[in-house]
Amino acid sequence: MVRSAVSMALVALLVLGFAAGASAGMRLGGGIHYLRTVGDLKDTPEFDANSLGFLGALKYKGGLFTVEGAVEVIPDYVGSDKVLWQPQAHLLIGGLIYGGAGIGIGYMSDFGWQDPFYALRAGVDFMLGPVDLDVFASYRFQKSDDLAVLEQDDLDAITFGVLINFGSSGD
Repeated sequence: MVRSAVSMALVALLVLGFAAGASAGMRLGGGIHYLRTVGDLKDTPEFDANSLGFLGALKYKGGLFTVEGAVEVIPDYVGSDKVLWQPQAHLLIGGLIYGGAGIGIGYMSDFGWQDPFYALRAGVDFMLGPVDLDVFASYRFQKSDDLAVLEQDDLDAITFGVLINFGSSGD
């Protein structure tokens, strides 16, 4: 299951990269992402329910739909002093106000590849010519067998993010 999710994400990112490079509508960006764990893990004293990540994203906008591939790095995931890398992909619909769904997977050096997470996302994307400001919130659904030693494997999170993207508008 994990390998198929990683394979799908990598294929989606490759297709997105080649298609977007040949067309208008490709945007490259970066930003910050705040995660607040609301699952069972929040009740474990040695872990911090708050994490801050940094995003690099590639977006392709075609009409009403936007495909976004991103890689997130969280330097101190849940207060563990471990770096978490999360490649992810989202399919979004809308313009100024949008919504959509996504999938991602995490990698931490001591635990390897984590179980995939699924996300629902809503946001506002302010287009300012070649620059846009994307402000969003999401809810992530995630379980992790790797943290079973804590007897708490629910890592659901509410997230808030800001991306600044550069490129052609595609319109």
